[in-house]
Amino acid sequence: MQQLVAPHTQPIDSQSVADLSSLTVPAFCRYFKRMNSMTFTGFVNEYRVNQALRLLHSARTVADIGFEVGFSKLSHFNKTFKAVTGQTPSAYRRELT
Repeated sequence: MQQLVAPHTQPIDSQSVADLSSLTVPAFCRYFKRMNSMTFTGFVNEYRVNQALRLLHSARTVADIGFEVGFSKLSHFNKTFKAVTGQTPSAYRRELT
């Protein structure tokens, strides 16, 4: 039986997405930013942080959650989470209790 994997847990390459839309990477990035008022990378990071917000309600470690939502380094997860939410994942979790 094949296990389903959430798309946000996989590496997302702007080249692959640009190819799907039949655009060059710069053209895709300009189009995406014009349509969404944010960069493609910013969108993906924000989506991943929103997934992490849900998972922080569980007993799993912050590191496990960061890796599960697609960040390859804990430091990058913490930095991105703070940029999106204004607080670290640990501080967010402490506020839940």
